[in-house]
Amino acid sequence: MNLKGSVFHWIFTALVLIVSTTSAYADHQWSDYHWNKEGTSILTLNVGDNHTGTWPGLLSDVGISWNEFGGWYLAINVVAGGTGDIESFNANYGDTGWLGLASIWTTRGKNKHITRGESKMNEFYVTLAGYSGFNETIEFKHVLCQEIGHTFGLDHNREGSIGGEPDETCMNDQSRPLRYPTPNSHDTVMLETMYAEDHASSSGGVSGKCHPVRGCGQRKVHAFWAEQYESEHELFEASDVVVEASVLSSGFSHRVGPADRAVPITRITLKVKDTLKGKASRVIVLQQTRGPDLEIEDDPGYTPGDNYTLFLRQTGANSYRVVNPDGRVRH
Repeated sequence: MNLKGSVFHWIFTALVLIVSTTSAYADHQWSDYHWNKEGTSILTLNVGDNHTGTWPGLLSDVGISWNEFGGWYLAINVVAGGTGDIESFNANYGDTGWLGLASIWTTRGKNKHITRGESKMNEFYVTLAGYSGFNETIEFKHVLCQEIGHTFGLDHNREGSIGGEPDETCMNDQSRPLRYPTPNSHDTVMLETMYAEDHASSSGGVSGKCHPVRGCGQRKVHAFWAEQYESEHELFEASDVVVEASVLSSGFSHRVGPADRAVPITRITLKVKDTLKGKASRVIVLQQTRGPDLEIEDDPGYTPGDNYTLFLRQTGANSYRVVNPDGRVRH
């Protein structure tokens, strides 16, 4: 192990600071995104179930759970094999680092009304030999429940229920193992707060429609990551390579997955300044789920000239991805 003690201490100190600033959210609305509820007492959203293989039928169970915890103002209707306000899919997207990905399209202006939602489940981690972190129905439901919750405008919930355990909700993205396939009462409180009133005219934005020329704003995305670690030491041990590197370039590369639901991939090249674990070439390539119309909010893009300590999983010859968002420390 090629590791300098002082550098090792600095890396872990930096990671502790990152975790401490993101570990809990008393209120977990995703920014101010919400559907337009104007003119109706209960907002009913149709959810298209387009799942195959391992997944058929699971969305119906998730729909029942969200209707139970949706409060007085939000309800969903699952449509088998159909389209809807929200659509849900599964496919093999490869070793992207995420199990599930939720996307929303929003109106422009201050309102941030959601106009469309989409969830994607990554089959790569279901079929990957030796990967034991995601292989049971209850875990599938946990991830699917969370991605659907994001499309309502909910962020990650690490506070838990009122009077309950802090991680007993599918909106918790850090619970291991994944054993909470339903929302909880805190999620209900958030949804009632978000949808108790219509917000159509209160903030001066476009009411429920995209701009006739510019269209909707950039797609916003949340991910459920395949790997989570309880300590910085576990993060280090789980990495194939740990390097200090500077960004040389970053740009859209290609798309992966079925044509009608593919996700963009960005290629980042970096100059390695020091290798703290494993072996790495002088110049390495990172693959990141990102493109001109998509950005994962907790895994932002790389800017040329920026310097990082990176905890990496090797995905091919001289090709890597970060183990999870905590695996990149800017300095």
